[in-house]
Amino acid sequence: MGLRQSGHALTLIMLYLVTLIMRAAFYVTIAVISSSVYMGGALVGWGVAVVLAIYPLAELSTVSFFGSYSDKIGRKPILAASLFITALAAFLFGVATIQIVAFVLAGLFGIGAASKVTTTLSIIADCSSEENRARLMGYYDLSTLVGLAGGFGLGIILLEIGSTTLQIGSIVLEIAFTPTSLLFAAAGACALTGVLTILLIKETRVVSHEEVSMLALLKQVARDKRIQLMLPVYIPIISLYGLVISKTKYIIETYFDITAMDMIVLFGMLGGALILGIIIMGHLSDYMMKRRPFIVFGLIGFGALAYMLVANAEAFDTLWTSGLWPLLPILGFIAGSFPPAAMAYLTDISSAEARGSTMGVYSIFFGSGMIIGPLAAEFAYSVGGLFPGLAILVVLLITVACIGTYFLKEAAPQKHAQEKSLIQ
Repeated sequence: MGLRQSGHALTLIMLYLVTLIMRAAFYVTIAVISSSVYMGGALVGWGVAVVLAIYPLAELSTVSFFGSYSDKIGRKPILAASLFITALAAFLFGVATIQIVAFVLAGLFGIGAASKVTTTLSIIADCSSEENRARLMGYYDLSTLVGLAGGFGLGIILLEIGSTTLQIGSIVLEIAFTPTSLLFAAAGACALTGVLTILLIKETRVVSHEEVSMLALLKQVARDKRIQLMLPVYIPIISLYGLVISKTKYIIETYFDITAMDMIVLFGMLGGALILGIIIMGHLSDYMMKRRPFIVFGLIGFGALAYMLVANAEAFDTLWTSGLWPLLPILGFIAGSFPPAAMAYLTDISSAEARGSTMGVYSIFFGSGMIIGPLAAEFAYSVGGLFPGLAILVVLLITVACIGTYFLKEAAPQKHAQEKSLIQ
């Protein structure tokens, strides 16, 4: 299944677990600070928008440093530090009382994210080969996705519940789910992942005693034509992801006219289809030794899914009851082709000595898209509403990304070439 082949099964399993817990804690925090009960609603509106803009900006400005530094001193110290930094930020969000402090803590969140993403991806890249790279990256995407959806959903649900009573024998406990208690719990979960990292995750980077120039590593990656050609592919698709994240809750509350049970079924189908797509397509990408076709296939699926949800939001109940709903999980499954192949492609073109710097570039792509997507979505919606405003933006982003794939060259070693070399 890829994990056994890697020879680093325990390290990778713990890394996926740490990622899932950290992402869940991170998005519980995002859900809490986005709510009207946090700071008495002081951040609602532009305050939340500023927080959500500051943390990717902080990530963008520090990710290259952390990526190159992990190439210099190793992955594990920076990974552990990132988790404790994120824990500290979540804890301080729990005691903050004024807006400006929340903005500063959003920057601390971004620093934690930058150091976490680059080291995690670098560890997986260090542990993988061409034969299992896509599926190992796919498992990482799964842990991220489950943590994101689970954490964000859990934060919203617990805030709605408010409190619950737990009876243990004759002892009755009243548990209150306040913003402060949830943020402290998120901080504790992040701190736990830091301890697990120190105890159970092994260093995967062979650290050289020779002096390594971080500037030289960054220049080496920045000059790589293959990485430059990824810009028009990765940034638009992540911008589309940012568009979906920023507008989904509003679109559902404002336009969707289906029952709560139907909503649970819808997201259950989409989540399950996406998970299956990531697992199956990741295995196929490794088996066929191909990345580019799966990248294109996933782009088309994600773009079509986003367009269906946006363009049909006002009449979604009709789409749901007219028998067209099977298209949604099918497109979700197809969209699962993109994450494992895209991350495997980035690893395929990276060199071992500059892998952290290369993964830092991915974080730059991600951070840029997460800034561009929500801002572009807000502008498009204010100008043209759902249709044609957001619908045209979705089509534009996916079109640019698909055109960009034309210029990408296949990076995975060709299977027939490997077999030929073995015969010789």
